[in-house]
Amino acid sequence: MRIAGKNTDKQWMVLKKRLQSKPNRRLWDSAFRRFYRMRIDTRYLHPIASIQRHDTQRGEGFAIAALFCSLIEFLESCERGNNFHFIGRTKDTLQPNEYNERQASSYFKDFLKTRKPFDTLVPSTLVDSFYQDVRCGLLHEARTKGGWFISTAASRGALISQKGGQITLFRNQLIPPLEKYFLEYRKRLLTNPSTQQAFIRKFDHLCKP
Repeated sequence: MRIAGKNTDKQWMVLKKRLQSKPNRRLWDSAFRRFYRMRIDTRYLHPIASIQRHDTQRGEGFAIAALFCSLIEFLESCERGNNFHFIGRTKDTLQPNEYNERQASSYFKDFLKTRKPFDTLVPSTLVDSFYQDVRCGLLHEARTKGGWFISTAASRGALISQKGGQITLFRNQLIPPLEKYFLEYRKRLLTNPSTQQAFIRKFDHLCKP
């Protein structure tokens, strides 16, 4: 099963054994590039870039922002090494390192509140609204709500602008802070044991059908 570009679950298991037996920065950098970035690039960033190349400003911003919003929860779940388990109305109980649909919103919000550089780009007072009116609005109703607008205008690096009752999300500024986040995450992954263990838990789970 392919889990990151052409990289398969079997290839991950081989690399995982090496990471656990003789870990070093080179091997962890390989895990970051071959599995983490490859999965994100092929499933999110490359599609966003393709949309941008064919931009007619007739709704592409909604697709770009929706892809961004769907990525955020995955990034936070990688940070924690936790995996989603849908419970609904069943009597299932969560196992260690699992979270359910009722907890998912906190992953999205906590990422924007605590992960650099988003913790300074998204005002804390707007995080709840970002989740409800942008993320949920786009994914459930194909629209933004609560006075939010998606703009192609230049913003001098600002991700969000609030004037009066209008809140503007500059969709061309979504990718640069992600790249900064990936640089910081890679540094931690190469050296921090807790980040590394969370990474292993996440990719082990991604190998399950």
